[in-house]
Order: sequence, then structure tokens, then C-alpha cells
Amino acid sequence: MKIIVNSLDLNDAVAKVSKALSVKDVAPVLECIKVVAEDDKLTLYATDKDLAIEKTIGANVIVGGAFLVPGRVFGDYIRNIAENGCDISLEMEENNRLVVSSANSECNIGTLDVEDYPEIESIGGSSYFAVQETNLKELINNVIFSVATDDSRPMLKGVYFEAKGYTLSAVATDGYRFAMSKKVLEERVDELSATIPSRSLSELARLLNDSENVLKVFIENNYMLVCMENTKLYTRLLAGQYIKYDNIVPREFLSTLLVNKETFEHALNTASIMSRSERNNLVVMDIEEYNMNISSTSQYGTAKESITIALTGKDLRCAYNAKYINDCLKVISAETIKLEFAQHNSCVITVKDSDEVLYFILPVKQIV
Repeated sequence: MKIIVNSLDLNDAVAKVSKALSVKDVAPVLECIKVVAEDDKLTLYATDKDLAIEKTIGANVIVGGAFLVPGRVFGDYIRNIAENGCDISLEMEENNRLVVSSANSECNIGTLDVEDYPEIESIGGSSYFAVQETNLKELINNVIFSVATDDSRPMLKGVYFEAKGYTLSAVATDGYRFAMSKKVLEERVDELSATIPSRSLSELARLLNDSENVLKVFIENNYMLVCMENTKLYTRLLAGQYIKYDNIVPREFLSTLLVNKETFEHALNTASIMSRSERNNLVVMDIEEYNMNISSTSQYGTAKESITIALTGKDLRCAYNAKYINDCLKVISAETIKLEFAQHNSCVITVKDSDEVLYFILPVKQIV
């Protein structure tokens, strides 16, 4: 087998698929990248059996074939010799050692038998939803920060996707905050749902571009497959029933305020500097008809910011984890946001005149 390939193309492909390599002590084949050369194409594939990424690039395939190469060693070497788009030669010797060479570099790496590599799950039937690439990327980024990180409730370590009609919804919660986002679908769907691991979605978001290309996302046999241009991502879904979230978000509110998002975000970040080293990153909000005071206190001192708002309803005093609010604000691009406060000071954050995002945050403690 012999292949000539552009170094920058190969480096990009190796970097992308390496995200699916196993990080645990497992079978040696799962530490490898599978490389298949045929028809002037080079396809790289890596998996840990839960997540798999496949990337195809153009290449001059002189003699076709396939091999397994240790992913991290191969990736580190390619990254170090990938300069100015030079060509790299990949050639297999009789002793199953891969010779990697460029104009000024050469190494050989031991390979493993391709026959020992796990088979790719067969996915790609009629069970799918179609969505613009940029909308899928935004949807993931709008909610993924709210997933749980501990193992006590495994289903909460994923994002729940539901496609129905022309709407795609994504939901995430860690028990202290709740995030929901909605985007339009390009094709009508009767009903399709799945809980997707947050790690897989994080890697998917990195692969997605801000384009209007329409992607098909297949949900079959407890797996998801996303087909992008020259790239595929497979992931095993989380098994089980996601929590019933319909009644989590309050429907009745005691106070509602409108505020400029940029002004609020800057004030919150400034006021919370004092409490960032504290476990709850606590900020206190004193809210009146036209004014909101945001303050924090720690062993280092106190900080206070005051901003103008428009309040409907009663004045209130409440406290939240500043990070929970700031995570929401980072992904909201609107000029004006709405904060609604229910009984016991739970807070709902939305965009004025839009249902694209909704965030529900519990208070840290009741302020008397």
C-alpha cells in the first residue's frame, strides 16, 4: 500500500477523528485510527465504541489498502511534520510497519490487523430529522452547559432531543438549572426523540460549521449518525427515559423585568468577581421598579453594580449562582432579555418576543 497525501489535510483529519479515541485502558485496537485508502480517497476512522468519528480526504492512492495505526503517536508525528501543505507519503512495508515520510522526515510505526477492529453500526434509514447545520450547532451550544456532570443520574449527562412537526427541541438540566432551545426543521417529522451524551454533542458542535447546509441526523437502533460534508459522527444514545420536564418551568410569575442583555452581562460579571472563588459564586440582586443592584461579598471584600431596568410586579431581593446566569447570557445574542420571577424567587430567562431559548434557574437561598 502506498499513498501520497497533503500534510495539512491529513493533520486536520487525524485531529478530528482522534477526539473519538478511547481515553481509558482498553483493547489496543481502540487506541488506533483505522485508515482505508481507495479510489483516490483516504478515510480515517476512530471509536471508543460509544463515540465514532469518520473523516474522508482526497489523496493520491497509488496502491490501496487499510491499516490500524496507534492514534496518538501517529497524530503527534503528523502534526509536527505538517508544514506549508507539503506532501506526506504513507507506505506499508512487508513487516506491517507503516513508513511515514516527507521531504525532510521519516519514521516507521507498527500497525495492527484491520480485521480486529470493531464493525461500524449500520445506520441511515428513514428515521431522521433534517436541520440546517448552523441551527444544529446553535441548538447544542444553547443548552449543553446545563447537563449534569456527576454519575448519580446518568440520563442527565445527556441532552434530550425531540423532533416533532417542523420543530426541533433540545433540553438539558443538572437539577439546579434547566435549559431549552428550539429550532426549525427543514422537513416535517411525526415524532422522533433521543437522549444524546454531552461528550458526543460537544465533539459534534466542534465539527459543525456556520453554514446553511441541510444535515440529516439519523436516530436508529440506539445510535445517532450525523452526516456532514466528508465527515460522519456516530454515537451510542443514553438508554432509558428522560425526566418528565413539562411541569418544571413555572407558568405564573410575581415579577417581570426587561433589561439590556449586554449591560446586564457586564454588570453581573463585574459584581461577581468577589465571589468567584466561593463554591456558589453567590450574587444578590436587589430589584426595584427602575433599578437593579447586583452585589457579591467574600473574604476579599464586596462589589456592587447598578443598572437600569423596566420592572412589572413587586420589588424583590434574591440570590443566584452567577455562573448559572452568565452561562445563559453567553449564548444569547438578542439585545433585550426578559427575567421572570416566580414564587420562592426561581427565575426564568428568555429573549423578548421569542421562544427560541428558555432558561430556568433556582435561587441559591432565600434572602430575607
